[in-house]
Amino acid sequence: MHSVFRVFVPLVLVAITPLTALAVDVKDSRDGYSLQESQRYASATSYRQLLGGGDITSWWSENIARTMRTAVLPNRLPANTFKRNESAWAGKLDKVSAKTDLGTMTLAEAINDPRSATKAIIVLRRGEVVYEAYPGLKPADSHLWASVAKPTAALLIEQLIDEGKLAETDSVAEHLPDFAGTALGAVRIIELLDMVPGTDTHDSVQTRQEPDSTATRYYLAEFGEAYKHGKVETVREILKDAERTGAPGQVFEYSSGITQMLVFIAEAVTGQSWPDAFDERVWSHVRAEGPLQVHLAPDGMALAHGIVSSRLRDLARYGLLYTPYWSLVADRQVVSDAARARIARPHHSHEVFMKGDGERFSAYLGETPLGNSRQWDAVYADGGMFKGGMFGQGLYVLPEEGIVIAYYSTVPSSPLTRFLRPLSQALAGKEGEG
Repeated sequence: MHSVFRVFVPLVLVAITPLTALAVDVKDSRDGYSLQESQRYASATSYRQLLGGGDITSWWSENIARTMRTAVLPNRLPANTFKRNESAWAGKLDKVSAKTDLGTMTLAEAINDPRSATKAIIVLRRGEVVYEAYPGLKPADSHLWASVAKPTAALLIEQLIDEGKLAETDSVAEHLPDFAGTALGAVRIIELLDMVPGTDTHDSVQTRQEPDSTATRYYLAEFGEAYKHGKVETVREILKDAERTGAPGQVFEYSSGITQMLVFIAEAVTGQSWPDAFDERVWSHVRAEGPLQVHLAPDGMALAHGIVSSRLRDLARYGLLYTPYWSLVADRQVVSDAARARIARPHHSHEVFMKGDGERFSAYLGETPLGNSRQWDAVYADGGMFKGGMFGQGLYVLPEEGIVIAYYSTVPSSPLTRFLRPLSQALAGKEGEG
């Protein structure tokens, strides 16, 4: 258990300290927190404090419902029991090596290195568990998905496209009349999905440090914190104030605010709150072990862009929905073949991807993908799909092979991202088959 006397890291240090400086001792907290720690971290939770990383962020990632309103989506079906095949694979996967920010190391070394702050990792192949480790969590613990959750917002839109209730060429204003005449009102749904709106909604290390950026304003609003003059804004009104920076469809600029536009559209088309729609359409069909926690802004807005929590195995189940092995974890197909095909073929060009945040994502992953696609950070020619989240969360899916890699961490940059493609390539081969 943690020592009570932990020192918070000031936000200003984030931009100047090495990537490994804010890692936490996740093994020390695996068995929980003292009363004093929980009280201290809960009372100190704020957007800017969490952005600094460290112990408070680690605690919050496991206890968000203690600090934010939360919609709890129950696990309504009996959980599936995964077949296990670690005996054929775990030893081999432990030896897979990759070049990371911490140096060249094996998977086992990366997971056990305290600088990686790896809390948990699970690997599925053809729906079987072939690797699982919990150095900093217990299997029943829920944890923050962070931006790994963004494809959940896209999934409801994909379903509505499949049903003919909207088209990806529709403008925002066609479904959200209150955005008519705004910079975002003329943006098409496909441009929201691919984060190419041409507006000042870019979410980056730089914009999160700028006190007057749109990104800073909407994050403050989500935590119920005042922007100026004591006023707490709403994300919706902030996004209505977004300004045009260029033509839509020209530059990939990552943005949680743009993901929230998909939430507003899904609610408008379904006539349901986003948690209710996601529960009815997706989570109620998953054979999960535990509930999905969708955390809410003060005005009740579902924070589907990233403030979502679940057990790690249930995140892996979510990933498996994007594969032909979905029936192992669900009672119906919720990600259509058509939706998977749309994700696999980026709508916008590789040039658009690289002109914006693509260079950063390529460096982060250690391999340049085809591009980003429909809220996934990277898709590859072999069908691989990756979505990352702040403080070292990740989900990788190779659909045709039923490969899913999911992990939780509390570190500015997880070395595990560099293992995703090598692990996927090893698992897609014939090794380990009897």
